[in-house]
Amino acid sequence: MKQYCIVILKTLLFWILFFAITRILFLLVYSSLLATIPAKEIFAVFYHAMRLDLATACYLISIPLLFYTLQLCFKHKIFTILLRTTTMIELAITSFIVIAETGVYGEWRSKLNYKALAYLRHPEEIIKTATTSQLIFSVVYFAVLICGFYLLYNRFVLKPSIVSVKKSFIKAPLCFIVTGFCCFWGMRGGFNAIPITQSASYFSHHNILNDAAVNPHWNIALNIADFGSLEKNNPFRFMDTQTAVETINELRKTIQDTTTVLLKRQDVNLVLILLESWSADLLEQFSGSNEIVPCFNALAKEGVLFTNFYANGHRSQQAICSILGGFPSVPNYDITDNHSKYKSLPSFIDKIAERGYHSSFYFGGNLDYGNIRAFLLHINFDKMTEEKNISKQIPRGKLGIHDQYMFEYQRNDLKDQEEPFFSMLFTLSSHSPYDQPKNTKELTWDTKEINYLNSAKYSDYWLGQYFEKVKKEHWYDNTLFILVADHNHPSHIERSYFSAENQRIPMLWFGNVLKDEYKGTVCNTIASQVDLPQTILAQLGFDTQSFTWGKNIFNPYSSEFAYFEINHGFGWITPHGCLTHLVNRNNYQETHFTGDSTQLKNMLFTGKAYVQKLFETYLEY
Repeated sequence: MKQYCIVILKTLLFWILFFAITRILFLLVYSSLLATIPAKEIFAVFYHAMRLDLATACYLISIPLLFYTLQLCFKHKIFTILLRTTTMIELAITSFIVIAETGVYGEWRSKLNYKALAYLRHPEEIIKTATTSQLIFSVVYFAVLICGFYLLYNRFVLKPSIVSVKKSFIKAPLCFIVTGFCCFWGMRGGFNAIPITQSASYFSHHNILNDAAVNPHWNIALNIADFGSLEKNNPFRFMDTQTAVETINELRKTIQDTTTVLLKRQDVNLVLILLESWSADLLEQFSGSNEIVPCFNALAKEGVLFTNFYANGHRSQQAICSILGGFPSVPNYDITDNHSKYKSLPSFIDKIAERGYHSSFYFGGNLDYGNIRAFLLHINFDKMTEEKNISKQIPRGKLGIHDQYMFEYQRNDLKDQEEPFFSMLFTLSSHSPYDQPKNTKELTWDTKEINYLNSAKYSDYWLGQYFEKVKKEHWYDNTLFILVADHNHPSHIERSYFSAENQRIPMLWFGNVLKDEYKGTVCNTIASQVDLPQTILAQLGFDTQSFTWGKNIFNPYSSEFAYFEINHGFGWITPHGCLTHLVNRNNYQETHFTGDSTQLKNMLFTGKAYVQKLFETYLEY
């Protein structure tokens, strides 16, 4: 029994060693890209790689685990043969992935992905384009990896071999259950609320270090599973590409590149508060009640409230990508899951950094969720703070630190921040399981969403307290505050899944930097999260051409529309109403539509052209 446990542990360490050595060789091959990076940060690659390496190793030992257990029951050489064969196959596959990634990285500066893997289907082209030295290196590297690690496995892992034990038919299943549970724990990256993602290995602003830290086998497996079938079958192709492009160009066309300026000056600080799961139905404007979020309602009377603003998707990472990368949510897939794709996006943070803006991001939870940390590092936030960076003495719930403490943490952190700055705070408490402190007056309404409503009420109260304190800060008078939700959430008001109201979210611009004539006003223009980069940059006097998917909300010549994704389809909102199209059912549904049949047909056609071009762009990245 003891030997059984030792062999499993040795197998696990065998794969950890394989990952470490191949990672060292990768860094040596591309040492020229590390010349300006401190050695301490380079060595940190191995520490940050450990969790994902361990998870990958647990997947690789899952089949040998079965054979090891059978060895406890039966004394037969077949299990040793099966173990050697399985390991040889796994070594061949993992070595091929390592070599392929090392090869493509020099050309594309990205990890091996499905698109790159597709080129490997034509080995004759690779042989023709590769130099002789590259081919020799690849063959030798492949042979050394397989032979060297196979000998290591055969000599040090399998010996001494597992010996069958008495009453093995009782002990073996128990051993398998215990070790299988531990293996599952490793695959998942622990039993935190959020399973492990690639973000667990992201830690640096140097892309090569993040790329080296992310386990290549985990990365390619995820990539193939998520994106492998798409290049052959774009489910959102409705027309020829040229027609789609012409339709979208017409939609983007503006008679004049101008903007209504709401700000007193352009050199302002920006504080963006991303409100977790806040539905527009929380607001007095839509619910008819001031009881849920009275503080937000009070702020709205002093700022600019957007009443026709919509989420592009249904998940937090989609909102963050739309707001900071200017890319709409893609049906069925999240671009933040794939570094090779989101690296093609423009960065709002890079843009404002051109004028000296310092950027910071605050979240009381775990940024592994949705691969958010990796995306934020890629777009070059100067500072990122999440739960693990904050003292354990600060109270927290199951998902992380409660909003009241994060509001205070961010405010204190900005006291000495050099201006101008952009600071983004992502709230948490209005996400299930709604275990926020019961320190605010709660609603007693008869609705199944009462826990959600009370969580929003809690966040709203501490949002009000935040502004009471922020107004006393020296930087307050020169700061524009933007409060916007990441996505909608079912509320006490029943909404159709396919209606525009189910995507409507609150957005408020607030602060003394607003011109007096705009304070306490309402903007009814139809817009969405992907419009924010252009709109904010236009107010600050920046060029906005790199953010092509959005529009400037305050350009009176911009088209009025909002797009949002749904599973296997999309939604399209115009002044005539809302239309949703489910591709897998080949049907559409309109709600609150006020136009005629021709306008409905045009809406459907334009929406199809938009999502087709969006998805084609996504595949091209």
